[in-house]
Amino acid sequence: EALYEAHSHGIIHRDIKSENIMVNSKNQIKVMDFGLAKLRGSLHLTKTSSTVGTVAYMAPELIQGGEADARSDIFSFGIVLYEMLAGKMPFRGEHEAAIMYSILNEEPQPIENFNNNVPSGLTQILKRALEKNPDARYQSMRDVVNDLSLLQSGGALLSASAHRDGRKRFTGISKLLRPVILIPALVVLGAAVAGLLLLGRGDITIDSIAVLPFENLGAPEQEYFADGLTDEVSTRLSGLSGLGVIARTSAFQYKKSTKPIEQIGEELGVAYLLQGTIRWGKGADGAERLRVNPQLINVAERTQVWSQSYEAVLSDVFKLQSEIASQVAAALDVTLLLPERKALETKPTNNPEAYDAYLRGKNYFLRSFEEKDMRIAEEMFQKAVTLDPNFALGYVQLARAHASLYWGHYDRTEERVLKAKVAAEKALQLAPDLSDAHVAMGYYYYHGRLDYDNAQREFDIANKLQPNNVDVVSGIALVRRRQGKMEDAIANLLKAVDLDPRSSDLLRNLAETHLLVRNYSEAERYYERALSLAPDLLGLYVQKAQLYLLWEGNTAKSRRVLEEASQKLGGIQHPLIVYLWITLDIVDQKYEDALHRISTSSAKSFESQLSFIVPELLYAQIYGLMHQPQQERAYYDSARIRMEELVRKQPEDPRFHSALGIAYAGLGRKQDAVREGKLAVEQLPISKEAFRGAYRVADLARIYAMVGEHDAAVQQLELLLSIPSWFSKPWLRVDPTWIPLHNNPRFQKLVEEKK
Repeated sequence: EALYEAHSHGIIHRDIKSENIMVNSKNQIKVMDFGLAKLRGSLHLTKTSSTVGTVAYMAPELIQGGEADARSDIFSFGIVLYEMLAGKMPFRGEHEAAIMYSILNEEPQPIENFNNNVPSGLTQILKRALEKNPDARYQSMRDVVNDLSLLQSGGALLSASAHRDGRKRFTGISKLLRPVILIPALVVLGAAVAGLLLLGRGDITIDSIAVLPFENLGAPEQEYFADGLTDEVSTRLSGLSGLGVIARTSAFQYKKSTKPIEQIGEELGVAYLLQGTIRWGKGADGAERLRVNPQLINVAERTQVWSQSYEAVLSDVFKLQSEIASQVAAALDVTLLLPERKALETKPTNNPEAYDAYLRGKNYFLRSFEEKDMRIAEEMFQKAVTLDPNFALGYVQLARAHASLYWGHYDRTEERVLKAKVAAEKALQLAPDLSDAHVAMGYYYYHGRLDYDNAQREFDIANKLQPNNVDVVSGIALVRRRQGKMEDAIANLLKAVDLDPRSSDLLRNLAETHLLVRNYSEAERYYERALSLAPDLLGLYVQKAQLYLLWEGNTAKSRRVLEEASQKLGGIQHPLIVYLWITLDIVDQKYEDALHRISTSSAKSFESQLSFIVPELLYAQIYGLMHQPQQERAYYDSARIRMEELVRKQPEDPRFHSALGIAYAGLGRKQDAVREGKLAVEQLPISKEAFRGAYRVADLARIYAMVGEHDAAVQQLELLLSIPSWFSKPWLRVDPTWIPLHNNPRFQKLVEEKK
């Protein structure tokens, strides 16, 4: 797959007959034939062969008489990689026995001893590939190629989905990697090795598959069960290293679809589709039984690869799910590793009623982020674990529901956060090796504590257990973004989009992250792609409208986006839309229009739906721009009264301190204003929260500008422009917030347009 994409972009040229791999003249590197030739000699290329090739390239488990699997091949790849980088073999001896002893007992000399141009990231990849314990090694060649691609993500090679989209990788990679021209060649070698393995080994073949929603042939009220069973089969398949499984969000868009199989396969970018039907009926014993008829379709050939009819009582549904997943793997010639086989055979609960409650809860949890659905999901998950106190997956989802209720500002109490922690800890206690349990704990740290280091640790553990879980990959991406590690965030979001190509939310996050690093053309492209999938998603229009303000300071383009939103969404007047219209009116000096919008009934819902917006401060700013000081002061005082009350009730919320500081500044209370603005920055520093921390810095800059500390204000703006943020020079030039700084030389230099 990686070889195909590179060839399609003109990056490499592959002669199938000679197996030559050539990087184009841009990089001036040739990956020599000896690497692939030696690797081919070292690989266990057939399931029946007992030979393993050249001793110098053998994995430890083969020397000890064990069986070869994908990880054995990866060890061989690591040896070839080491040899190419160092010019020497990692394990040496004068005869075969000495070489075998070295492989079993000795560590290779540090690669830096022979080549000091190797980046530390590549050294880590090499070390993991050469782990003597197979369980500590990469589990599939796909993972090796992914890591090489991530390391090289500022270069020429693209991922498979990048080929489909024509997208370019984010180019803001560390300068330390830019001069290192060996990385692209190694990605090519890794891709070539992956291609060689795909041709010769059934146990590591990376097949792509989507599990389409099974059709419910029963009563409408049983729809949740059909969706739940589909989701569980997909989850079990996604745990297999030899399969690339499209995530639920994308697959479920084809529920009851009449599109041809080949069109669905093309849109999802998969080779196989699993579909089926579910109905309930009475068995010979009079008991209600579940009847499932799955079938596996080869998209390109439009043929049925496998199908089978199953009948089971509800208590046997897990065995049924495992059987379907196992049969699909067998039909695709994917050999299961022992941990994967064990995972498939796991039975999450012995209580059918608990499982039914769990499926009902997941149905609501995945339906929307609305409070009503989250509350019902919580109730169902709580019922599931009450019925079966040993139901680890039930505790996982209960923890996720609690964290979501807190994160969505539906319940911002400490009690809610602790409930998420207790449920996640219980899940880990019951199933310490369950990837989803670590995801639940990760979201407790992420959403409940803003503790990104611990969240990252949990997501990393989950990723090792289940590397193709889109929840894990997207969790890593979003935590990286909060940590300010935007390159990592973009790389992981690209991988998440590979797994879930029709998720408008992932595309929105990818667009938003490009926006934060001021890669506006890429941001625009991903917003447009997301809107093509979800033209009814209001937030996409809002962010795209904001994009043009940041990119060009262009209010006309922003207005056109909002007008498009109004046409497609039936004239909706959501507070978020109203707020952006107000912003545009203020910038365009249409102050009466702005005042009218604030006074409308829909805008009054700012306080309930958009707690970060303070209408009194908007009124005060507008009256100040209209040179009506009496009204301006009255609204600043109203804002002060309300913010002081909120600060008393929620002193830990930095937003309220920022707003109070702005109100104080408007009233001329300089010392109080600066104190509150600094306190907000201290409560949510950029070092802790790169994403939202920038807003607190911007508010402090505004306070400094209002109280006459212009150099201090510019210093904060300089910081904002030096880091990823929702601020740009074009926006600072047109935003009237910074009018007090227009005569400041430092500000003028800061926002001047480079020619």
